[in-house]
Amino acid sequence: MLYGETHDFPDVLHCERIHDRAKGLDWKISPHRHGQLHQFFYIYKGYVKFSLDTQSFEFSQPTLLNVPAFHVHGFHFSPDTQGYVLSCPTSEIETLTGHEQDICSVIQTAVNIEPVPIVHTVFDQIYSEFQHETTARTPMLRSLLLNFLCLITRHTVVKARVSDKTGLFHRFERLLIAQPERALNITQIARELGTSRAGLHRACHAATGQSAQRIAMQIKMQEAKRRLAYTQEPASQIAYRLGFEDPSYFSKVFRSHTAVSPSQYRRRYVSA
Repeated sequence: MLYGETHDFPDVLHCERIHDRAKGLDWKISPHRHGQLHQFFYIYKGYVKFSLDTQSFEFSQPTLLNVPAFHVHGFHFSPDTQGYVLSCPTSEIETLTGHEQDICSVIQTAVNIEPVPIVHTVFDQIYSEFQHETTARTPMLRSLLLNFLCLITRHTVVKARVSDKTGLFHRFERLLIAQPERALNITQIARELGTSRAGLHRACHAATGQSAQRIAMQIKMQEAKRRLAYTQEPASQIAYRLGFEDPSYFSKVFRSHTAVSPSQYRRRYVSA
């Protein structure tokens, strides 16, 4: 269901302007998440404070935010904010894309995507079509949604390939974020990305100054923090799900990254 509503999702997708909902809520959307909805926020005017899982961002430039299901997100908009919110059931996206690999790798990662110039036109089209009951409305909405997904995927992939090393790093990062429970076999992951372990390490070091193993563990720890903060899973179960065979080793690694134990970290949110 949509934020602030109690009935089931009503349509093949939902498109509204930012101020349609935010203005009546004093321009604040409290942190929340959707189990079956994927959302895109296109903001072309205004100042926005955006929270995603355990991170916070601020921006005032045109931005396209991609928020897959289950990610906790919240907003504080300036009163002059203008833009659109596009919400669609994950089942619709899966059916439309047929699990196409490039599209999945781009949209499964909660991220700020640089908006393609044509995105504004596409959102205008989707919003206009959504507002009216016209002939062939549902297939038209689906075609516009698929067109939008293809546009942002093509733009993201092409931009990543401008610099091979940087592109490889981003593909590595997206793969790990999309599959947080996979084992950290860097050699196997490098093979999947069409490179060697040494090549992947060079790409990661060029982009961040850190090794592939270190980056992979940081991503796992970010996912661990999200689950500790927003689920009731025991820390030991989180450890096993994230590929750690020994919960005590997971706790040791977690403490080395955050300076607190998993239980201490969770306590911040339980008492909040």
